[in-house]
Amino acid sequence: MTVNNSGNLSVEYFISYMNLLRNALGLTIEGSKNHLLQIFFNEDPKSRGLVTYRNFLEACNRVNRDREE
Repeated sequence: MTVNNSGNLSVEYFISYMNLLRNALGLTIEGSKNHLLQIFFNEDPKSRGLVTYRNFLEACNRVNRDREE
């Protein structure tokens, strides 16, 4: 997915992105999280802004919660 320095990205955006990575690349939840940290955030959580990073963390929490249910 291409992101051209848009505004704050939503929790739903990251959930969708993680699901795409899991389906397209066969990654686990943890694998998709690590992939996003490396590729999307360039291993710098502040690179896309604090709100976007918080939304990413919330998306990770929701995906993990949904898996447990």
